[in-house]
Amino acid sequence: MSSELLDKLERYYDSVPRPRCRVEEVGPFTLFVAESGWPFYARPRRGASPRATPGDVQRLVARQRALNVPRTIEWVDDITPDMVATAREAGAQVAMCPLLVLDGEPRGNVGTARVLDRTEEEELVATRAAVSVGFDNAGTATGLAGTEDRDRRLISRQAVVDDTLRSRLTTGEVRLAAVSAPDAPELGPVGGGSYSPLDGVAEIGGVAVLPAFRRRGLAAMLATVLARDARSRGVTTVFCSAQDDDVARVYEGVGFRRVGTACIAELDRAAILTR
Repeated sequence: MSSELLDKLERYYDSVPRPRCRVEEVGPFTLFVAESGWPFYARPRRGASPRATPGDVQRLVARQRALNVPRTIEWVDDITPDMVATAREAGAQVAMCPLLVLDGEPRGNVGTARVLDRTEEEELVATRAAVSVGFDNAGTATGLAGTEDRDRRLISRQAVVDDTLRSRLTTGEVRLAAVSAPDAPELGPVGGGSYSPLDGVAEIGGVAVLPAFRRRGLAAMLATVLARDARSRGVTTVFCSAQDDDVARVYEGVGFRRVGTACIAELDRAAILTR
């Protein structure tokens, strides 16, 4: 990965959460505490020196626990290559996720996927509920969870469309897409995804489909419509991180190429060592 691209991604990761977060510096980490919407993460602070130690991770986790926020740390292995060993020594489970960047124009088919308007509140809520169910059933495998499960989430925190989200949709700070089943559009959104543009860079994220509607190409449709929309709005660097190689292949089919590895340390279920 080029140093220019590394710098773009690192600046994006550090900047995009700030408008809706309270930011705390905890040792060599920056902790983003969301004040609305989906929770954020902690990251190794840009330019922090010396590098983090397992004790630094323990102190960060204690602060995350005190704030009742997810005990997660995210970083790019190509930028902070020693963080994997540090997180694992602290007792964390580390997921190594393919990091991909769009190469040229997206070449997929948008199908039934479309970017939602801020006034389509029912669709926005249903899409966010579908995404929430999709992430609770991670992976690409089909399953039983479907529209009934989505509808039970319509009044959940993950699905709510509040004034902050309405404002961000109005200003274009976030763009949200929905996808429906081609053979049953009357069922409404069965998946969704989003991106937040900043200084010509955007990460496609939150792409998920209800398990009952997987293996139909719907995730690729979402990636395509979001990438096309980002390009149409002047975004020159569109990137994403995939949960695993199977998900990465979906993005590669749209025109993304692998450039590195994104890491996520999950500490909620990890046995943090006492030091």
